[in-house]
Amino acid sequence: MLSLLSCGVGMLAQVPDAVVLSHEESFVLQSPVSGRHTVKASILVNNKDGLSQAEVGIYGDAFESLASFSGEIVSPSGGHRKVRQKDLETFSVSSGLVGDNQLSYYRPSESYPFTFTYEYTVQYKNGVIVFPAFTPVQAEKVLLEKASFTLDVPEGTELISFVSNVGPEQVTTAKGRSVYTWQVNGFAPVVIEHSMPSLTELVPVVMTAPVQFKYSGTEGRQGNWREYGSWLYSLQKDAGTIPPTLLARLRELTQDCPDTVSKVRAVYQYLRDNTRYINISLGLGGLKPMTATQVYDTGYGDCKALSNYMQAMLRALDIPSDYYIIHTDRADLYPGFSTVGQMNHAMLAVPLPERKDTLFLECTNPAYPLGYRHSDAAGHQVVLIKPEGGELVRIGRYPDTLGHTRLHTRVNLAADGSADLQMVRNMYLDDAEGYIDFSKRSFEEQSRKLASAMKLYYKNLKINSIKDNFDAYDGPGYCPEVDVDYRLETNVYATVGGDRLFVPLNPISRGLYYQKSARVNDLVLQGGFNMDDTIEVTLPEGYGIESLPEDLVLETDWGRFESRCRVGDGVVTVRQRLQLHRFRTDKSRYGEYKDFAKKVNKAMDAKFVLRK
Repeated sequence: MLSLLSCGVGMLAQVPDAVVLSHEESFVLQSPVSGRHTVKASILVNNKDGLSQAEVGIYGDAFESLASFSGEIVSPSGGHRKVRQKDLETFSVSSGLVGDNQLSYYRPSESYPFTFTYEYTVQYKNGVIVFPAFTPVQAEKVLLEKASFTLDVPEGTELISFVSNVGPEQVTTAKGRSVYTWQVNGFAPVVIEHSMPSLTELVPVVMTAPVQFKYSGTEGRQGNWREYGSWLYSLQKDAGTIPPTLLARLRELTQDCPDTVSKVRAVYQYLRDNTRYINISLGLGGLKPMTATQVYDTGYGDCKALSNYMQAMLRALDIPSDYYIIHTDRADLYPGFSTVGQMNHAMLAVPLPERKDTLFLECTNPAYPLGYRHSDAAGHQVVLIKPEGGELVRIGRYPDTLGHTRLHTRVNLAADGSADLQMVRNMYLDDAEGYIDFSKRSFEEQSRKLASAMKLYYKNLKINSIKDNFDAYDGPGYCPEVDVDYRLETNVYATVGGDRLFVPLNPISRGLYYQKSARVNDLVLQGGFNMDDTIEVTLPEGYGIESLPEDLVLETDWGRFESRCRVGDGVVTVRQRLQLHRFRTDKSRYGEYKDFAKKVNKAMDAKFVLRK
């Protein structure tokens, strides 16, 4: 077993939550439109945290259907129980709108430890555009002893693939068939930690697909993004016609608009006011969007449908745009794997050559300001879908130093430790995203949002004003900004000790998280963070300064922190700034990061002392 542990990401000091004793997976491409997927697995579950590795979820739709399932659960005492296909629970997974999309699910419920062994077969029909992804490790703290994936295709079938953390590919050819095999012989448990690399980097993964495919009566190629984009464009060519009544309405809305931007804004507002997002998997496995007319008639659509609808409305006004596909969780696409398995979202891009800019529109949530590249898209690789095919581009990323949250707080401190606070919270760029549509929320929702950003307990809160610049796009580099002016009361601002008051430097903003356990993974800071707090504390009458913390400045490879205190005219002014930027380093340097975080938190939790 020690040899197995040496093969993976890190060594656990305790018993793993689960052990994959074996995992054998195979896919046989029987014809361009049919195939058979078989999975055989045996999992030892040691505790409740290992249950997720033993869960079975089998997706079914017009292209895939469960053909057979059998399983057995064995306890150490020798007891065993059969699990049959009728024991699986079946759920609809398409918001109730599409009846043939379902999930067959089973979760063992036994005394620990137990071993769950199962086998199932899924039959593919109506087309095969991507082969099943091989991911034998599904959870953290799971030890994998052995696993294999076999792909059996007609000889000469051209493939694309993405492979990570598995043994070398083995290929045999006989009787007109080519068989590809990937194996994993021992893989140590992955440990989930904050600010770590993506799981794809750490666990065994094999993703494969045919270059030439037939799918639901269509044919296409996906040897590169240009080919795949050409096929995807063909699915949309008949979906972009809008009804005459809508065209008349759009012309009325834009008749006084002096330029392209104002026209796009008017149409974007129309989308905001007249549609809602619903996750729907209609047509060609969820790849073909609903028509623009269907969205107009129903008032809803998924990301594909709403992006196509917006594109159709702009096209009717002679405004060109590009539908594009993106993965919102991953900035970088898997190299060499130009297929549908890469993406989870669709959006729209409107080029503005006269302004040397592009408007990236989030049609599923048009509350996002026009012209803003939100955090799930900025810096991401995307594929523009054009008549000539797909074009791989990267959406521009904002500088790490640009986004920020600035908080200016005036504190009127009383001798009993209570205080009245007047606060102005300024959020810029990514930090403003959580406050989009903030002014439309209930007061209770607004209060919870503001309180979640504070360490301080408050009694009463009143919002004086909310201002934003969401309609202020004026060219490249536009960033959303929100100001919230509010006041609150608290009876626990300072601690009373005899004739002294112990006053916190920063009871508002939260510090940095760090783990106490030994680090297993590299440290990966995914984005920039900029906090800038100014706190002005007016001293109670009759109190003076007894002690102040020393000023502190910390400089590191991943960021900077400074804390300063100044006194003047009965007011203590505290200024604390924390700046972090994108950074990746080996786990051996995590001790440095933890030391930095400790010093930051200590400074933020420090106190100055007043004496009567």
